[in-house]
Amino acid sequence: MLIKRGICQKIGQTKKIIALVILLNYLISGCAESKSFQCQKIFKMADEITKETKTLTKSGQEIDMKTWLAAADEIEQAAQNIEKMEISDPTLQEYKVGFAQIYRDYAEATREIVKVWETKDRIAAKAAQEKVRRASKRERELGEKINTYCKGE
Repeated sequence: MLIKRGICQKIGQTKKIIALVILLNYLISGCAESKSFQCQKIFKMADEITKETKTLTKSGQEIDMKTWLAAADEIEQAAQNIEKMEISDPTLQEYKVGFAQIYRDYAEATREIVKVWETKDRIAAKAAQEKVRRASKRERELGEKINTYCKGE
Protein backbone atom coordinates (compact mmCIF):
# COMPACT_ATOMS: atom_id res chain seq x y z
CA MET A 1 0.00 0.00 0.00
CA LEU A 2 2.86 2.34 0.88
CA ILE A 3 4.60 1.51 -2.41
CA LYS A 4 1.41 2.14 -4.37
CA ARG A 5 0.94 5.53 -2.69
CA GLY A 6 4.59 6.46 -3.48
CA ILE A 7 4.14 5.53 -7.12
CA CYS A 8 0.94 7.58 -7.31
CA GLN A 9 2.75 10.58 -5.84
CA LYS A 10 5.57 10.23 -8.39
CA ILE A 11 3.03 9.98 -11.23
CA GLY A 12 1.27 13.08 -9.90
CA GLN A 13 4.57 14.97 -9.77
CA THR A 14 5.47 13.83 -13.28
CA LYS A 15 2.10 15.04 -14.59
CA LYS A 16 2.68 18.42 -12.96
CA ILE A 17 6.14 18.68 -14.51
CA ILE A 18 4.78 17.74 -17.96
CA ALA A 19 1.97 20.27 -17.59
CA LEU A 20 4.47 22.94 -16.57
CA VAL A 21 6.73 22.16 -19.55
CA ILE A 22 3.75 22.32 -21.94
CA LEU A 23 2.61 25.61 -20.41
CA LEU A 24 6.08 27.15 -20.64
CA ASN A 25 6.46 26.00 -24.24
CA TYR A 26 3.10 27.53 -25.10
CA LEU A 27 3.96 30.80 -23.40
CA ILE A 28 7.36 31.05 -25.10
CA SER A 29 6.05 30.27 -28.57
CA GLY A 30 2.93 32.36 -28.03
CA CYS A 31 5.04 35.43 -27.27
CA ALA A 32 7.00 35.26 -30.53
CA GLU A 33 5.90 37.73 -33.19
CA SER A 34 4.00 36.17 -36.05
CA LYS A 35 5.22 36.39 -39.62
CA SER A 36 2.26 38.64 -40.38
CA PHE A 37 3.18 41.03 -37.55
CA GLN A 38 6.80 41.15 -38.70
CA CYS A 39 5.66 41.88 -42.27
CA GLN A 40 3.50 44.72 -40.99
CA LYS A 41 6.47 46.19 -39.08
CA ILE A 42 8.51 46.36 -42.29
CA PHE A 43 5.57 47.70 -44.35
CA LYS A 44 4.88 50.38 -41.74
CA MET A 45 8.50 51.54 -41.69
CA ALA A 46 8.66 51.70 -45.49
CA ASP A 47 5.38 53.60 -45.63
CA GLU A 48 6.56 56.10 -43.00
CA ILE A 49 9.78 56.94 -44.85
CA THR A 50 7.89 57.35 -48.13
CA LYS A 51 5.42 59.76 -46.50
CA GLU A 52 8.17 61.68 -44.71
CA THR A 53 10.24 62.05 -47.87
CA LYS A 54 7.24 63.16 -49.92
CA THR A 55 6.31 65.70 -47.25
CA LEU A 56 9.84 67.12 -47.04
CA THR A 57 10.32 67.35 -50.80
CA LYS A 58 6.73 68.30 -51.61
CA SER A 59 6.44 65.07 -53.64
CA GLY A 60 9.65 65.85 -55.52
CA GLN A 61 8.69 69.43 -56.40
CA GLU A 62 10.94 71.11 -53.82
CA ILE A 63 13.89 72.97 -55.32
CA ASP A 64 15.67 73.99 -52.10
CA MET A 65 18.78 71.82 -51.93
CA LYS A 66 18.90 72.01 -48.12
CA THR A 67 15.52 70.32 -48.05
CA TRP A 68 16.80 67.55 -50.31
CA LEU A 69 19.81 67.07 -48.02
CA ALA A 70 17.40 66.84 -45.05
CA ALA A 71 15.44 64.22 -46.99
CA ALA A 72 18.67 62.28 -47.60
CA ASP A 73 19.37 62.39 -43.86
CA GLU A 74 15.85 61.10 -43.13
CA ILE A 75 16.28 58.27 -45.62
CA GLU A 76 19.65 57.36 -44.10
CA GLN A 77 18.07 57.34 -40.63
CA ALA A 78 15.29 55.08 -41.93
CA ALA A 79 17.91 52.64 -43.22
CA GLN A 80 19.46 52.52 -39.75
CA ASN A 81 16.05 52.08 -38.10
CA ILE A 82 15.15 49.23 -40.40
CA GLU A 83 18.44 47.49 -39.63
CA LYS A 84 17.76 47.79 -35.89
CA MET A 85 14.26 46.37 -36.26
CA GLU A 86 13.78 43.05 -34.44
CA ILE A 87 12.81 40.45 -37.05
CA SER A 88 13.13 36.73 -36.33
CA ASP A 89 11.91 35.30 -39.65
CA PRO A 90 15.07 34.54 -41.73
CA THR A 91 13.49 35.49 -45.07
CA LEU A 92 12.15 38.76 -43.68
CA GLN A 93 15.59 39.47 -42.21
CA GLU A 94 17.02 39.29 -45.74
CA TYR A 95 14.30 41.60 -47.05
CA LYS A 96 14.91 44.01 -44.16
CA VAL A 97 18.63 44.19 -44.99
CA GLY A 98 17.75 44.69 -48.67
CA PHE A 99 15.47 47.62 -47.89
CA ALA A 100 18.10 49.18 -45.64
CA GLN A 101 20.65 49.02 -48.47
CA ILE A 102 18.17 50.48 -50.96
CA TYR A 103 17.48 53.40 -48.63
CA ARG A 104 21.22 53.98 -48.21
CA ASP A 105 21.57 54.04 -51.98
CA TYR A 106 18.70 56.56 -52.26
CA ALA A 107 20.30 58.78 -49.62
CA GLU A 108 23.68 58.63 -51.35
CA ALA A 109 22.14 59.34 -54.77
CA THR A 110 20.16 62.26 -53.33
CA ARG A 111 23.34 63.80 -51.94
CA GLU A 112 25.07 63.27 -55.30
CA ILE A 113 22.17 64.98 -57.09
CA VAL A 114 22.47 67.99 -54.77
CA LYS A 115 26.19 68.16 -55.49
CA VAL A 116 25.55 67.86 -59.24
CA TRP A 117 22.94 70.62 -59.03
CA GLU A 118 25.55 72.90 -57.51
CA THR A 119 28.43 71.95 -59.87
CA LYS A 120 26.34 71.45 -63.05
CA ASP A 121 28.36 68.32 -63.86
CA ARG A 122 26.32 66.50 -66.55
CA ILE A 123 28.26 63.24 -66.38
CA ALA A 124 27.84 63.05 -62.62
CA ALA A 125 24.16 63.94 -63.07
CA LYS A 126 23.62 60.96 -65.36
CA ALA A 127 25.44 58.68 -62.91
CA ALA A 128 23.30 59.91 -60.00
CA GLN A 129 20.12 59.45 -62.05
CA GLU A 130 21.18 55.91 -62.90
CA LYS A 131 21.83 55.17 -59.22
CA VAL A 132 18.30 56.35 -58.38
CA ARG A 133 16.84 54.30 -61.24
CA ARG A 134 18.62 51.13 -60.07
CA ALA A 135 17.59 51.66 -56.45
CA SER A 136 14.00 52.25 -57.54
CA LYS A 137 14.01 49.06 -59.61
CA ARG A 138 15.45 47.04 -56.71
CA GLU A 139 12.88 48.55 -54.36
CA ARG A 140 10.00 47.51 -56.66
CA GLU A 141 11.43 43.99 -57.05
CA LEU A 142 12.00 43.60 -53.32
CA GLY A 143 8.55 45.01 -52.62
CA GLU A 144 7.00 42.39 -54.89
CA LYS A 145 8.99 39.62 -53.19
CA ILE A 146 8.03 40.66 -49.69
CA ASN A 147 4.39 41.10 -50.68
CA THR A 148 4.32 37.61 -52.17
CA TYR A 149 6.08 36.14 -49.16
CA CYS A 150 3.83 37.88 -46.65
CA LYS A 151 0.63 36.93 -48.49
CA GLY A 152 1.66 33.26 -48.42
CA GLU A 153 1.11 32.95 -44.67
